[in-house]
Amino acid sequence: MNTNTLSGYTTEHEYLLIGAIPNQTNTITVTLTNKQGKVVDTLSWSYNAPSLQGGDQYLTVECDDSNTLSLSNGLYTVLGNDVTEDSEEQAYMRLYDNYGIIRSEIPIVSYRSQRILFENNTMYFSISSTKIVGMEQTGYVSKIYDTGNYKLHHDYIFDSNNNILVLASEKEAKTSEDKIIMIEKDSGNITELVDLIDLLPDYYSTTSLPDGAEDLDWMHINSLALVDKTSLIISSRETSTIIKLDNIYSNPTIDYMIGSDNFWQESGYDSLLLNKTNDFSMQAGQHCVTYVDDNSLPQGQYYLYLYNNNLAVSTTRPDYDWKSDSNYSNTYYNLKKGTSYYYKYLVDENNRTVELVSSIPVAYSGYVSSVQELDGNVIIDSGIAMSWSEYSQDGTLLRTFKTTGGKFVYRVFKYDYLDYWFQ
Repeated sequence: MNTNTLSGYTTEHEYLLIGAIPNQTNTITVTLTNKQGKVVDTLSWSYNAPSLQGGDQYLTVECDDSNTLSLSNGLYTVLGNDVTEDSEEQAYMRLYDNYGIIRSEIPIVSYRSQRILFENNTMYFSISSTKIVGMEQTGYVSKIYDTGNYKLHHDYIFDSNNNILVLASEKEAKTSEDKIIMIEKDSGNITELVDLIDLLPDYYSTTSLPDGAEDLDWMHINSLALVDKTSLIISSRETSTIIKLDNIYSNPTIDYMIGSDNFWQESGYDSLLLNKTNDFSMQAGQHCVTYVDDNSLPQGQYYLYLYNNNLAVSTTRPDYDWKSDSNYSNTYYNLKKGTSYYYKYLVDENNRTVELVSSIPVAYSGYVSSVQELDGNVIIDSGIAMSWSEYSQDGTLLRTFKTTGGKFVYRVFKYDYLDYWFQ
């Protein structure tokens, strides 16, 4: 067989096959075809798959009996359970098919993987709060990146040069979850790009350390999205605000914010807010804000979709009365019960406006959670509810999956793993 190398051909090959059913005897058949698609040979053998390292309770997840034909292709990749940044407990990524059957268990050192990034037959993911690795198709870890004087949290993405942009907290600092660093992909060198204290000093001065807290989590940034080459969309849970940053590599500035004018008026940043063009309740405690460039839209317009947790709480601004804020209706102020939403905004930078164009009510989750648009469907994880669902774009529920174990499901993203494990 051709090895795509200068040496030409070899009769020995090494692959990693996923998908075996744990603790069962699996029959595996490999079919060899030529370039014309004609079957040359087949080989079958039995494989006694080991039990799951993380526990048999994760063999399957509960799901309803709805038709799976409308579901998107891929494996639901469950990222994170209940471990914290400083935990030393073994953690796992778990991959489930459309029937709720586990197809792979990927062990990591601790904490959680925030997402998976793919590039050149390698997938990149965090294995602790201080390390990101690159794993090749065979399972060989060929890259290890250390976050140095920082701890990663919540999210990381590639920039336009495939360097890794990471949400970070500086070790031993008095504040947390308010910085963005860049890890150079080739060298592993670390550069601090953004310190939000520099951008929002007047607001920072209004915050206070909650009783019992070790550091001031005054912004709680929980997602990253790249816009063009030098701008970022970030999500601040603590302020229930979406922020666009420009010039991130040289002189970072705030372009705009989506949030409550009442909340930001006191510190003088309300002039940065986009204006609402229709009547809707503003997002509250949101997660997983995602940028969508749509060629059908005029220049300067694009979509943002997000998980609207719909929980209006700010522990570092205990004086602020969210219940009296006219920007919110049918919003909740504790974790006991409520309704969360998938939100989709149309942003018009030319006219400095934001419009809610789509909304889907989902199981309530005051914290964590994720959304993902894929193949015309929407995958929504309500983390505290320990469930995720796939919907059609019009909000029709296609299937719901429920799992157990841990305190929450941080994120669920669906990946097809094409050109990595599958073709």
